[in-house]
Order: sequence, then C-alpha cells, then structure tokens
Amino acid sequence: MFARAYGSAIRPLNLGRELLGLIDSMDKSSPINPDFVVNLNATDYEAFADIEKHLLRELAEAATQFAERNDLRHQAPISVILKVDNAIKVGSFSITNEIEREIMTDAGAVAKVSDVAEPMNSSPRLVEAALVLQSGERITLDTDSLKIGRQASCRIVFNDSNVSREHAQLRRSADGWKLLDLGSTNGTKINGVKIAEEQLLVNGDELGFGTSSAKFEIS
Repeated sequence: MFARAYGSAIRPLNLGRELLGLIDSMDKSSPINPDFVVNLNATDYEAFADIEKHLLRELAEAATQFAERNDLRHQAPISVILKVDNAIKVGSFSITNEIEREIMTDAGAVAKVSDVAEPMNSSPRLVEAALVLQSGERITLDTDSLKIGRQASCRIVFNDSNVSREHAQLRRSADGWKLLDLGSTNGTKINGVKIAEEQLLVNGDELGFGTSSAKFEIS
C-alpha cells in the first residue's frame, strides 16, 4: 500500500484496513458483492487524483488476496471506485458495498436499485473485457488466454520493432484478467510502471508494450 504523504489526513493504509474489515464482516454463506465504493469529501478526492488509478489497483488487489485467503467467493473481479460525497467531512471517509444503478421499470420510469450479493443459484454477471488500441480499435478478450506481440500468430499484433515477437500474455483467472511479460526486450508496463511478475488488471489500466500501448476496459 502507498506510504508517501499526500495532501489529505486520510492515508491509503487506513482505506485498506477499512476495506478488509468490511469484507471480513460480510455474509460468507453466499458470493460477496465485488463492487466497493470509497466515499470522500471533494477535497480529499482531489488529494488522491494523481494516484487514483494506482490506489484503486492496490485496494482491489488487497481485497482480492484477502478474499482468496478466506475462501470468499465473488462472481466478478473485485473493483473499487472513489466517489465524492460532500456530506462527509474533510479527513473522513466511508466504504460501502453497494452501487446504485438505474433500471427501466415496466411503466417506462427509471428506478434506482442497489447491487447486492447474488444468490448461489443465480447466473453469473457477464463481464466483457477488451483492449482499446491507440487507433481506437476495440479488441474483445474472448478467450481464456492470449498473447500480445509482433508475431502474426499472436492474438493482438503490434507492427512495432520495439515490441518483441511474443511480448506479453493476458490470462483470465477467477479474480479477473492478469498480464504477464514474456521476457520481452523492452518490457511491459501498467500505468507507466514496468512489471516484473504477473499482475491483476483493473478497469482503465494503461498497458505499454515497447512504444505501443492499449487501454484495458471492463464493461
């Protein structure tokens, strides 16, 4: 978890502890709702703006590892988002496990409901993952594993001499999509940071392969 100081009294370590405490208190008899919201005052939200993606990635990974250690089931990758709530005082925060979403009623009116943990006999939510290339092309990740590189046999091909023939691999796991560098010459990066081992991806991650890049999106 991040250790450097920020312009907020809230520390990432505090967020992590609160998140894991919330997960630990959840009903373990059915799959947990994997969507978590960190509610902050706008002032504190701005203090984390520069590291938001990295912070959310760290929190999601910590929550995923905690769930694995405690045999907690979840039917989609765990995600964490920041949300502004000015009813919360500066320096304070809350973490909730429900996200309001709009649905259309039979009468055509829009109603708001909250996501809750789905019962075991319900169908898993369909989550579509894709890579969005610099050209705007969207490539849906429709297999459990695929390679990225300069070689034509790769599922995602970059015509870039700085990309190795077989540069990296994307793999679907129980926790979500993970990215692994395959010993490439110029390395693989997530949000500008070179990875040394397989890493879990979160929505919005910017992936770098040599001098080429793509954005990871979940919908």
